[in-house]
Amino acid sequence: EPTSGLDASMAEKIVVFLKRLASEKKNIIVTIHQPSSAVFSLFNNILLLKEGKVVYFGKRTGAADYFRPLGYRCPTNYNPADFYIKTLVESPVFTGYGYENVSQNNFMASREAGAHCTGFRRIASFCSVQYETIRRNLREEVLHTINDTNNKFPNSNDMLVDKSSNIGVLKELYHLSWRNLKIIMRNPALNHIRLLQHVFVAVMCGAAFFQLELDKDDEMIGVLFLMVVLTSLFGLFNNIQVIPTELPLFAREYRSGAYYILTWFFSKVFTEIPASAVLPLIFNTICFFTVFEVTNAVKFGYIWIICYLTVQASTAVAFFASVLGWTPLNALALSPAFYAPSFIFSGQFILIENVREYMEIFQILSFLRYGHEGAIIVFFGHYGGDTYAQNGNATIATLTMDEDALWNKDLPALVGITGMYYILALILLYTRTHFRI
Repeated sequence: EPTSGLDASMAEKIVVFLKRLASEKKNIIVTIHQPSSAVFSLFNNILLLKEGKVVYFGKRTGAADYFRPLGYRCPTNYNPADFYIKTLVESPVFTGYGYENVSQNNFMASREAGAHCTGFRRIASFCSVQYETIRRNLREEVLHTINDTNNKFPNSNDMLVDKSSNIGVLKELYHLSWRNLKIIMRNPALNHIRLLQHVFVAVMCGAAFFQLELDKDDEMIGVLFLMVVLTSLFGLFNNIQVIPTELPLFAREYRSGAYYILTWFFSKVFTEIPASAVLPLIFNTICFFTVFEVTNAVKFGYIWIICYLTVQASTAVAFFASVLGWTPLNALALSPAFYAPSFIFSGQFILIENVREYMEIFQILSFLRYGHEGAIIVFFGHYGGDTYAQNGNATIATLTMDEDALWNKDLPALVGITGMYYILALILLYTRTHFRI
């Protein structure tokens, strides 16, 4: 049913394409219920059914001659397809009719009727033989594949990837990633909105804190915090529905053995990498050079890397919340529960050393804390050769931070938290899919 759900114009284009394939000596069989007169005129042969039994099978142009002797004449300027369907539905004469019980009085009024029925007997017999052959060959092929899989992977039930499309993991990853990219490119409006929201918010920040003086340490720290938080929020909400919207398709394709869970999941991860790198770069470029009287490219590069890793961490959180929630609405409702602890223990509102012991786990898992701390260390420290604040080292010491923590703690922690949430999301996806939880 290639025309189901399409308007008349698009349906005609589809059938024109199929007719072009038919002209290349290919057999095209189509089920269609309500074709327009233009679409109906494209078919060479038609098969009319009533209650699963054949009423007419033959040339489209011969259908009118077949019905006319039976007392059913198609009116002028009337869609023949509508006429035939209406006649079959409303006329009691055709009830119970089929090629195996042709009524001599009503349906053998013309030789064409008998010819059509005889032709259908031959086709039905041929199709029956072909169906049994295909079914037998397919069953043997499936059993052979199952035996091969069991021989290669005797403990496949315990494996994270228990289905294979037999094209290799790398090829699967390539094709799935390319499909994801095409889906993204087919929605330019969404891409434009994501770009505009970064530009708009960056311009707002730049206008609000335009050209801060070098002695405004608190305002500078606040701007750095906003740069980290806003880019991570964009990453969270732009990706929170990436997985739930495709879970029905994923479940159907995975259970049919189309690909591994692993390749599908990481194709989603890799597809989001370009946006999570380019969009923070645009945001930081606008915000950084309008707020700070700084032209040091090294500091800018470090802060961009920190924001990129923070976006990756928030994207990993979004993936985990998506799989946990399973539906778009549930995932959206869960996202604040994962983001809020990271926000509270980011170091902006409470010093790291003042966090109570029983709350340290939230501080340790706060990716915003590492992003915020890293941005402060880069800006107020000597990365890039100079510090652009009057009391840079004193500011770092006041916040109980260590300049060496950027490479020793902050960047590795961002990478580790990102990997942790991705692995948890993958395990949860496998568990929910495999056991249908």
